[in-house]
Amino acid sequence: MEPDSHLPSLRSRELIPNESGTLITMRCTCTAKPKPSVVWMKGTKVVSESSRTRMKIEEKEDTYILSLEITDPIGPDSGTYKCHVKNEFGESNANLNLNIEAENEPEGTAPTFIEKPKIRSEKAGKLVVMDFKVKADPKPVIVWYHEGQLLKESSRLSFKLEEIDGGYYIRLDLKDPGIQDSGVYKCNIKNECGELNANLTLNIEIVPVIKEAPKTVSITKSSNVVIECKVQSVFQPKVTWMKETTIIKESTTHSIAVQRIREGEYSVKLEISPASAADKGSYKLIAKNAKGETMSNVIDVIVAPPAVEAPVFKQKLISTTTVEGQKTIFTAMLSSIDKTVTIKWTKNGKTITSSSTAEIKFDGSTCSLIIDSTKKEDEGTYTVIATNSSGTSESSASLIVQEKFQQEKEEKKEEKKEEKKEVVKKQEEKKEEKKEEKVEQKLEMKRTEEKTEEVVQKKESIVTRRKSSIKKEETLAVTEKKEEKKRSSVKKVAKKESKIEEVKEEVKPEAKPAEEVESEKITEKVTEKVKGIKEKPSSKVDAVETPINRESSPQKVQEERPKQSNNGTSLQVNDGEPNTNHGENVT
Repeated sequence: MEPDSHLPSLRSRELIPNESGTLITMRCTCTAKPKPSVVWMKGTKVVSESSRTRMKIEEKEDTYILSLEITDPIGPDSGTYKCHVKNEFGESNANLNLNIEAENEPEGTAPTFIEKPKIRSEKAGKLVVMDFKVKADPKPVIVWYHEGQLLKESSRLSFKLEEIDGGYYIRLDLKDPGIQDSGVYKCNIKNECGELNANLTLNIEIVPVIKEAPKTVSITKSSNVVIECKVQSVFQPKVTWMKETTIIKESTTHSIAVQRIREGEYSVKLEISPASAADKGSYKLIAKNAKGETMSNVIDVIVAPPAVEAPVFKQKLISTTTVEGQKTIFTAMLSSIDKTVTIKWTKNGKTITSSSTAEIKFDGSTCSLIIDSTKKEDEGTYTVIATNSSGTSESSASLIVQEKFQQEKEEKKEEKKEEKKEVVKKQEEKKEEKKEEKVEQKLEMKRTEEKTEEVVQKKESIVTRRKSSIKKEETLAVTEKKEEKKRSSVKKVAKKESKIEEVKEEVKPEAKPAEEVESEKITEKVTEKVKGIKEKPSSKVDAVETPINRESSPQKVQEERPKQSNNGTSLQVNDGEPNTNHGENVT
């Protein structure tokens, strides 16, 4: 339990009206801890917040100011109100009595119908009357409305309020009614005791009126044709479309539609889809209702000429700079020839016309503006505007006019620019020449290297051939030496053989046995020498074989040899392959 907690205690209560009497506040002051719940009651019913009733609680520590506010209090708000407060320790109540003096109600009765409102037609439909009877006290005031709009009396419209036994007779007279008068009428009847409203709906049936109908409708290429008329009639009319004298019936290509636009007015359409040249002709609409029928004027459906395209500039104006005194020509060209196009020239938005200083030309395609002697004041923005039935196109360009001395400056500037360009060009050319020289030098060096390499290769080839030739010569020389040695050896052998032959000839057959012995010794010596020669390496013998054959044939050598010694002993030398008998060829 919190310290100082206690049950609610209501210490004061008061009723506080504002000065105008439009607000009454019932207020109670309460102390409690903890905070209490609050309920306001009137009699036995709990008061709830509403548009006229509001409850408030203002808290200051343990003190609470409880308020109930009633806006625009009236007599029924009078009564006993109770403020009931409660927390966990208890509850408390405070009662407040509210007395509101009600205003004195007016004496009499509010308007009520004695006879219900009705509409009737008089004077062969030339007058419409709306009337009814009411009971009211005091006398009421009446106000009439048509489709929500306040009505005022006029030459065609009059109102009447007449007192009769037991009440009042109220009447509205409408002269020469028309379709526009159809609609809802309201009469407001009001007095101090109340008010009453009478609502009446007026439907005026007249012969249909065709308000709007086109005179001409065009058939364009691959398009639909819609003929539309506006018809006034209270009720939807029956409609018939005719072409010439033939009634048009709905089909896949022809459709008829009737649509309500507003009260008493209808849209009637004939749609041809697709339309062709065969659909051209004169059309009429017949509208009919209970009052009669009406026919529209003739509507001509024609084949429209080919559509004209809006002008388009394929060559537009070009901005230019000129010098005082020179001729200036602005030219633009349309994408196609169209002599129906109108051309307009402007300078800074102001129209230009042909004059002694400016000439305008147009041949259906090319538009030209010629200024014979251009002046400084001719500077500005020029615009050519081409217009036809399908649209407009335009093109603009600016003109700058330089003074003559300015032209000279510009020319000098241009000359300097050209000179600089020329210098730069020459420098570039020199650079290119140097580049080409370097390239040529490189190519020349390459060619020189290639030639040098070719010469070296040729020299190497020559040296190789020379070396080969020298080797051949050396080989031939060695061969010659070998052959010479062979020839020398052969000669020596031949001489020895010759000596042997001579020795053989000197030996006599009749010699004594001692002499024979001596001859045998000699023969052995010769044989040994021959054998020594024959036992030399076969390669050397082969090396000298060919020269021996060239210089001395075997036959010649054989001739030089003694065929037979005196003692019948023969010596044979083999000139070919080495003797395989190893000296045993002495027989």
